[in-house]
Amino acid sequence: MLKRAVQSVGAQSFQDLELVIVNDAGSTGPVKSALESAPEWLRERTTVVTNETSHGREAALEDGLAASSCEFFAIHDDDDSWEPGFLAACVAHLDEHPGHGAVATRCDLISETVSEEGLTEVNRGILAPDRESWTLIDTMVANYVPPISQLIRREVADRIGHWDGNLLTQADWDFNLRLLATSPVGFIDGEPLAHWHHRDSTDESVGNSVVVDAVHHRTDNLAIRDRYARRSLDETGTGSLQNGPADPENLGLMLVSAEYYHRLEERLRLHEEKLDHQNAYLAQSIAQLHEAMHSLRFTIGDLHGSIRHVLLQIHETKAKIDHLEATVKPFFRTVAQGVKRIRRG
Repeated sequence: MLKRAVQSVGAQSFQDLELVIVNDAGSTGPVKSALESAPEWLRERTTVVTNETSHGREAALEDGLAASSCEFFAIHDDDDSWEPGFLAACVAHLDEHPGHGAVATRCDLISETVSEEGLTEVNRGILAPDRESWTLIDTMVANYVPPISQLIRREVADRIGHWDGNLLTQADWDFNLRLLATSPVGFIDGEPLAHWHHRDSTDESVGNSVVVDAVHHRTDNLAIRDRYARRSLDETGTGSLQNGPADPENLGLMLVSAEYYHRLEERLRLHEEKLDHQNAYLAQSIAQLHEAMHSLRFTIGDLHGSIRHVLLQIHETKAKIDHLEATVKPFFRTVAQGVKRIRRG
């Protein structure tokens, strides 16, 4: 998977970049193999940061940023990929909109399986197809813009604070909240330029964190909401929107409202699923009823045909009997007359 990620960077049409690979106490073999598959120009622009002991998935980003000095940065997980025009489109947008702290592109979700033969795509679909922009209001409900689809202005990230390495998961959502609370952002709609690859496996070596760390995703999500809720209730009003790490006063209460909205939305979704199942059952029952009625029509038709056939046979039999009677009567009359003559004689 790392090889695919490196190759997707090497395929970019925009090449004025530097690649920092953070090997968080992992084997060096896959990193070496991935770089051998990269074009020469990318290998010359690559820095590998190797941690002797693991700093954690979320904290590893800080190690990468420490080794980088670019104006913009993107977070490319080792199992995701880009279209060749991703960086060119994002850089052009941020150059044209200097007030934007970041930009995101349309992204799709690719479900795949892992076997001895390699990766096999199962299906793909647009992620959050009903969203036409990247907004704080929607992000407070759910984190629908993954890191693979973002390009972030480094100066803004330094000002609001990077990913929280103390979180086991959801650090990207926490960062997105602070980013969107303090800075306008862009969104490039259209065909997906970023691909979020998903493997529904609990195997840590191949599964996504949303599956492998599903419990932490839920608890960290609520912990982040609690953190901002407590700050909203802090009468001292610590934090500032413009200076230092972002700490908007009312963000916490807004997140509480968003969480209850999310729970209501989930209950509505479950009710809709139940209604869909009931509608499907009803449609199936109606179809079976139509089929039974159709079969009954054929049965009645066959019965009518059988009755007609029996009546016709009765009619033909009666005709034969009448014919037989008409033929036999003269014979019996002649016999009777003969018997009478015999008796007279």
